Amino acid sequence: MQLIYMLRKLGDRLGIIEICPVSPQDSAPVKIQTRTVTLAELVTKIEVAEVRELAELPAELSVPFEDVFKAAGIQAPEKGWTVNQLEELLSSDKLRGMNRTQAQQETLRALAAEGVDSADIIKDAVARDQALDHFEESIAGKRQQWLESKRELISALETHIRALQEQQKRVEHEIAAEEESWTKWRRRKRQREIDMANAVSFLIDQPIISIEDETS
Repeated sequence: MQLIYMLRKLGDRLGIIEICPVSPQDSAPVKIQTRTVTLAELVTKIEVAEVRELAELPAELSVPFEDVFKAAGIQAPEKGWTVNQLEELLSSDKLRGMNRTQAQQETLRALAAEGVDSADIIKDAVARDQALDHFEESIAGKRQQWLESKRELISALETHIRALQEQQKRVEHEIAAEEESWTKWRRRKRQREIDMANAVSFLIDQPIISIEDETS
């Protein structure tokens, strides 16, 4: 589900968690407040056409996400803080050992110390998510066409296989009928040889008619 649709389900107004504008470098626990913003404030325009064009590449699943973001025209916010930098901060040794509340306070303090607006990072994340969603949507459409063509091929192959199986059965029946005819003919031939041998036995003291072994 695309993030933008999910956000719309939550409502037009959302709350951004941030530190109160008081001594952000103070070591004491920070006071947190929620600033209300509209959905429109968090959504930025991305280059959808360029993202879809990138998705048309043959090896689209190998395209790095950063290339998708670049094609979407996503640029770092003014202060340089993107969701990538936020993730790096959260995975740093300093924050990894903290519980969620402590890590949140430390993160908000760090952002406030550098004058970073949390909304800018959220907008960056939303833009990246939109880019990935559009990229996925384009790939899914192309993939669906590919799957349909492969299913049609499988159906054609199955039809061909059934036809070949029917042909195989006909050939097997032909072989069986031919073997039966051959066996009957050889029996008639042997019987004819026996009859001739019996007849000429009245005229010669040694058998001269070849009689085939019945088991051969």
